[in-house]
Formats: sequence, C-alpha cells, structure tokens
Amino acid sequence: IDLSTIGESIILHMAIDQIARVAGVAYEWGNRYYTDESIRQVNEWLYHQMDEAPLHKLCCVSSVTAKQINDHLNEHGNDLALQTDTIHGMNPLHILAMNPNAPADAIPALLNANLEAAFCLDNQGKIPLDYAGEYNVGGLVGMINVLCITLG
Repeated sequence: IDLSTIGESIILHMAIDQIARVAGVAYEWGNRYYTDESIRQVNEWLYHQMDEAPLHKLCCVSSVTAKQINDHLNEHGNDLALQTDTIHGMNPLHILAMNPNAPADAIPALLNANLEAAFCLDNQGKIPLDYAGEYNVGGLVGMINVLCITLG
C-alpha cells in the first residue's frame, strides 16, 4: 500500500487524532497545507495500528471475503473472533460490521466462529449489530439470520 496516497487529515478532529498525538504522531502545518512528511507519518501510524490484530486488519479491507475470514480463523483459531483492540475495545465483528464494502456473507462467516462476539460491547457501549445497522445493512440481515437460526 502506498501510504502517501491515502489522503490527508483523515483523522483530524477525531478521537484517534488525540491518540496519535499522545503516541507522538501529528499533522504538521506547512505553508498552506499539512506537510507531505507529516501526512505520510500519520498514515503509516494508522496503517500499523492493527498489526497486532491481523483479523481486525483483514476486516477493514474493502475487498474482504467470507473465504478469507474462514481461512484466517481455520489457521489461527475461532478465539480470535473475541479478541478486542486496545484503542476502541472492538472485536473483529465490530470492525467488519462497520465496513460498508464487506459482502453480506462475510459477517455470518465471522459470527459463526463465535456467537458471543455479537453481544460484546465496545468502549462506546455498542454491539456489532449497532454498527451493521448504520454501515452495512446486508451484513445486519445476515447477522440477524444467524442469530435467529442459532438461538431460535
């Protein structure tokens, strides 16, 4: 990935901007724009935030598939479905539910790994269903189907 093409000021005025500043990464103002170097540094920092949580990172990818999720879980174990990130307290299902490009079958693939993930609260007090309703309606329908079939 070319970190210089991601965009500038994509986290400005967001909570993650404060987290980045604490970590020593911030946008720096040049003549009339943010400096290219500071944009690159922030983008690189963002990109590597989920290095310790590869399933979370996979769930952010716009082209993620159910097969990729299943392959990852088969290789590394279903317990990863409950792993939470250290910044937002989100599990991979939270992240996938927020991905508007995730296909409808990707969310049930992850949910089937561990149903408990659907009921985990993040640091905002939201469950993955909350995010799916806002960002991925097809995924929301898939999640509800799995829960209804499994829980009756």
